[in-house]
Amino acid sequence: MKILDKFLNILYPENLTCVFCDEEIFDDNKFNTCESCYNNLPFIKEKVCARCGDPIKSMATYCDRCQNKKFFYDKARSVFYYKDEIRSCIKRFKFDGCKYLYKPFANFMAEKYKEENFDCDVVTYVPIHETRLKMRGYNQAELLAKEIAKILNIPFVEEAIIKTKKTIPQAELDYKQRQTNLVDVFKVKKSNAFKNKNVLLVDDIFTTGATINNCAREIKKSGANKVFALTFAHTIIEE
Repeated sequence: MKILDKFLNILYPENLTCVFCDEEIFDDNKFNTCESCYNNLPFIKEKVCARCGDPIKSMATYCDRCQNKKFFYDKARSVFYYKDEIRSCIKRFKFDGCKYLYKPFANFMAEKYKEENFDCDVVTYVPIHETRLKMRGYNQAELLAKEIAKILNIPFVEEAIIKTKKTIPQAELDYKQRQTNLVDVFKVKKSNAFKNKNVLLVDDIFTTGATINNCAREIKKSGANKVFALTFAHTIIEE
């Protein structure tokens, strides 16, 4: 274990402090969340698009963006809206070296998996380019996927997909630019990893779905039956 990880385990011992407010937790809590914070988290509970998971208020099955359009992933779901405490916590997880957050995040996501009755044969994750991996030291989606696979007792497939090109971060682009920014940048390395399987594809945030869809395209090309996406948070955007 790295020195930083040891320090973080001492500073934030599991099940003792809330990951959102740092208050002490006095019960056994796999979410590492105090009751007050838990009750105020922005869970997605409303009716959502059958494809992308975007909330919809009409009687329609699909949102406007998913109506009559072809996608390579079959269904995407998220636990929370990307706002408030969730936004702050994800930023700590991705950019402030707070690796330990993968465990409570993964527990929330595993519960969502069960709630949605997903039936997947393997779990994998959205890759990041090797340059960013070296800078950050870890891929947050990989940490989440590995822990989710462990919780659900589903085989975990690592390093099956690679990102072949360094691209502009999706967060810096508008909706239309996001759709083309990641075309042809993912590649499946392990040709038999997904053949005839239902695949759970894990990432931290779902925004336009472009990242998920382009990964799913390659997974389907390699022979997968279905691709289900599971993310910690979902961003509501305007085109």
